[in-house]
Amino acid sequence: MSVPAERRAWSPPDLASSGPWPAVATAAIVLLALAAAVMAVLGTDGPSGLVEDRGLRVAEAVVAGIAVLGVAHRRALARSPRERLAWLAIGVLATAVCATLAAFAVDPSMGGRLYGPFPTTVLQMAIAPLAVAGLLVLERPVRDRAQGLRVATDGIAIACSTCVLGWYVAVRPLRDAGLGADLTATAAMAYVVLDAVAFALGLLVLSRASFPTRRTIALAVAGLGLLLLADVARIVHYLPGPRSASALSELGWIAALACLAVAAWMPRRPLRLDRDDVQEGWPWWLTLPYTFLIPVAVVLVVAARRGDVDEPMVLGAAAIIAVLGFRHVFAVRENEALTARLRRSVDELAHRAEHDELTGLLNRGGLVDRLDRLRTESGTGDGQPLALVFVDIDRFKGINDTLGHAAGDAVLRTIGTRLEAAAARDDGLAVRFAGDEFVLLFPGMGAETEALRAAQDALDDLERPIVLADGGEVVVTGSAGVALSPRLLDGETIVREADLAMFEAKSGGRARVELFEEDLRARSEERMRTEQEMRRALQDCGSAFEVHLQPLALLDGDRLWGAEALVRWRHPEHGMVLPGRFLPVAEESGMIVPLGEHVLAEACAAAVAVPGLIVSVNLSPRQIHDPLLVATVREQLELQGLPAGRLCLEVTEDVLVDDRTVAVLEDLQALGVRVAIDDFGIGASSLRQLRRIPGAVVKIDRSFTERLDGPHGGDDRVLITALVAIAAQLELEIVAEGIERQSQLEIVRDLGVTIGQGWHLGVPQRSAAFVTAHGGRPLVRRVAERRKR
Repeated sequence: MSVPAERRAWSPPDLASSGPWPAVATAAIVLLALAAAVMAVLGTDGPSGLVEDRGLRVAEAVVAGIAVLGVAHRRALARSPRERLAWLAIGVLATAVCATLAAFAVDPSMGGRLYGPFPTTVLQMAIAPLAVAGLLVLERPVRDRAQGLRVATDGIAIACSTCVLGWYVAVRPLRDAGLGADLTATAAMAYVVLDAVAFALGLLVLSRASFPTRRTIALAVAGLGLLLLADVARIVHYLPGPRSASALSELGWIAALACLAVAAWMPRRPLRLDRDDVQEGWPWWLTLPYTFLIPVAVVLVVAARRGDVDEPMVLGAAAIIAVLGFRHVFAVRENEALTARLRRSVDELAHRAEHDELTGLLNRGGLVDRLDRLRTESGTGDGQPLALVFVDIDRFKGINDTLGHAAGDAVLRTIGTRLEAAAARDDGLAVRFAGDEFVLLFPGMGAETEALRAAQDALDDLERPIVLADGGEVVVTGSAGVALSPRLLDGETIVREADLAMFEAKSGGRARVELFEEDLRARSEERMRTEQEMRRALQDCGSAFEVHLQPLALLDGDRLWGAEALVRWRHPEHGMVLPGRFLPVAEESGMIVPLGEHVLAEACAAAVAVPGLIVSVNLSPRQIHDPLLVATVREQLELQGLPAGRLCLEVTEDVLVDDRTVAVLEDLQALGVRVAIDDFGIGASSLRQLRRIPGAVVKIDRSFTERLDGPHGGDDRVLITALVAIAAQLELEIVAEGIERQSQLEIVRDLGVTIGQGWHLGVPQRSAAFVTAHGGRPLVRRVAERRKR
C-alpha cells in the first residue's frame, strides 16, 4: 500500500547549501551591520558609557535573529542525532542572546555588552561558548586518543597565554581602578577568559577543518577574534583617565556578531574529488601554542622591568610551561612510535616492492636488484658463475579461459611454491617475472649439465597434477630456457639470453629445455627485423604480399575443381620470400589477422573472376580465435560478390580438439562456407573428430602420397583406402596433396580419391595470371574499410 504524500517523512530543503536564502541572509546581515556601524559612529555615549541608541540595538537584535534562523536550518540539515542535539542547544542559547539584545533595544539605558543587569551579563557571556559549540560540531572527530590529548594541551596553552595577556593589559588595571558597581574585575575577567578560550579552540578547530567547512569555521574564528578585541577595548574604555568614545568597542562587537551570523548561514562546499584534503606548505597550526608564547614573554619581561609581576601572571606562565612541557614529552613519545611505525611501513613497502603479491616470490624488481648485487660482486673480483633459467607455462591462458581467473591464480601459487622448492634444492632463488613467466636464479652454478638438470627437474615438478578447490585436477607443462654466465657483467643480457632460449624451446614443441647459444641471438634479431618489415609492408596496403593460386583438379578427367590460395612476400631487397620464413612471425605477432584478410579478399575476387571456381584459404589458430573472423568472412563474400559455397576455409586437424574452434567452424558453415581439414593424418585429432564437421573436405597429407609409387608404399595405400571408405560413409570429399608424378596420380585415382593437388597437376601462379590462364574475367578486388580492433 502506498503512503500518502502528506504522510511521508518530511525532508527539509537544503536552505544552507542551495537556493537564494543564504545569499539573501548574508546581504541582510551586511546591510544591518553597516547601518549599526554608522549609528555607533554617529551616536553619543549615555550615562552607562555606551552608545544608547535604540536603532543600533534593534539592528544588533535583528542580526542575532537571522543567526538564530541559520542555526535552525543547520539543525534541520544535520546528518546525525548527536549533531541535531548540539544544534538544538546552540539554538536555545542563541535565542536567549537574541532576546537579551531585543531587551536592550526596548530600553537602551539597560546597558549593552559588558554592562547591564546580571541575567543579561550571563547571557552575553554565553556568546563565545555558543560559537565554540558550533565549531566543535563542524570539527572532524579526532582519530585517536593521542590526537585528542594533543589538541587539548594546545587549547589549554593558547587559552592560558591569552588569559595572561588579558589580565595584564585590561583586567588588572580595571581591578586596580576599583570601579566596582559599573564593571567588576570578576565579570571582566570572565569575559576575557571565555573569549580567549573560545578564540584558542576556534584556531585549533580551524587548523583541523575539512575543505567543505573551512570557510565557515574561518569566518566564525574571525568573529571570535573581533569579539575578544571588542571586549578588551570596552574594558580599556572604563579605565581611569580621559575616556575615549565607546564607538571602537561597539564596532568590534557589531563586526563579531555579523561574522558569527554569516557563518551560521554559510553553505558547505562540495568535497573536491580532484584533490586530497591535505593542507600543503608550512604547517602553521603545529606552532600555534608556541606562537602565543611570544607576547606572553614580552609581557613578562616588561612586567619584570617595571617590578609589577603578580601572582596571576606567575601562575599563568607556570601553567603554560607545564602544559607545553607535557606536550613536548608526549610529542617525543609519539614521534618515537611514529618513527617505529614508519620504519615498519618502509620495510613492508620495500618487501612488497621486490616481491610478488600473489605467489610471495621475488618479482621482476627483486630480480634486477639481486642481479645488480651479483654484478657488483663480479666487479670487485669476487664474482662467481651464474645460471639463469627462464620458465614459461605452456598454454596457461587456456586455464584462465576455461576454469576462471580464481583457479588460474591458485595454479600460479602452486607453481610458485614448486619452483621455489626446486630452486632451493640447488641454493637458488625463484622469481615471478611476469604473468605466467618465472625465473630461477642459481648463483655459483656454471656447468651446462648441472644447469640443464636443474631446469629439467623444475619442469618435472611442474607436471605433477595440481588439485583445485573443487576437487578437480589440472596438469601444466612449462618450456625453459637456460643461460650461463661465467662472470656476470650485465643482468639484462643474461635474462634476455634465457628468454631467447625459452622461446626456442616453445618453437620446438614446448615442455622442453633449451640452452642458449649464440645463433639464437642472430635468429632472434632476424625474427625482429622480419616482424618490423612485415608491419611496414602491411601498412602499405599489403601490396608486397602476393596471392598465388595452385589448382585442385578432378582426377577422373583432369578438370579444374578449385584452387588453394598461397601467400608470397615480394621483399624489396630479398626478392620472393616463401611462407615458412614469415608466416610463423606473423602468427606470433598477430599480423596474421590483417594478412589473412588481404589473402581472403584476393582469393574471393579471383574466384568471382573464374566461373565455378572453388577457392581455398588457410586459417591459422590465431585467425580462428579472432572474434571478428565470421564477420570478416561474411563481409568479404558480400563485398566481392562470391557465393558462400565457392569459398573453402582450411584448418589443420590439431585445432579440432578445441571446442571453441569447432564452434567457430560451425558458424562459418552456417554462412554456407565449406570447411577443409588440411594435412589430415599427421595431427593429434582422432577419426571421430570428422563427425563434428559434417560435409568437410579432408585433405590427405603429402606424407601419405610421396611414397605411394615406391617399394614401401603398401602401408600408405592401405591407410588411404581406409580414409576413402570412411569419407564415403560420412559423405566427405577427399583431396590427395603432394601429387608430383604421374605414377602417384594413377595410384590415388585407383584408390578412389576424386580430387588431387600437387605440382604435377599445376604449379602456383599469381592470382591475375591464374585468372587469365583459366579464361576468367578481369580480376577486380574491392577493398573494405579498415575495421578497428
